[in-house]
Amino acid sequence: MTDIERQIVILALANLKSDDPNLWGYARLRKAIFFLQKEEGVPLGFHFQLERERPISPQLQIFLEKMKYEGLLKFVETPHGYRIRPSAKGKKMLEDNPGVVARYKQEIQSTLNKVEHMTLTELRLRSLDVFLKNPE
Repeated sequence: MTDIERQIVILALANLKSDDPNLWGYARLRKAIFFLQKEEGVPLGFHFQLERERPISPQLQIFLEKMKYEGLLKFVETPHGYRIRPSAKGKKMLEDNPGVVARYKQEIQSTLNKVEHMTLTELRLRSLDVFLKNPE
């Protein structure tokens, strides 16, 4: 998978809406990307390791920061903290690449269905369990 395809998949995930105003905080987005790769089989190619009983990916962290720097993601302040959304440039990228979005639409939706109502503690415990079942 190319970096552009990775960006599109992440933008498609962050673009999904829910009735939860806390949906795409930084921790939830990173865990959702982890589940998208590990449980849904989307070949994002991020390496995860355990740190303080949770899977983390420094590579993913840098990738998200680069997307923010390139203007694809924006961090919006809400009453519940910062939330990550696709910027206008990110939404344009989604519009210009419907094939990539369509290729992974089912996996992205399945990931949203898993994470949208989980607490951060539930996300942390589930991600630890998934990592231990699928170590790298």
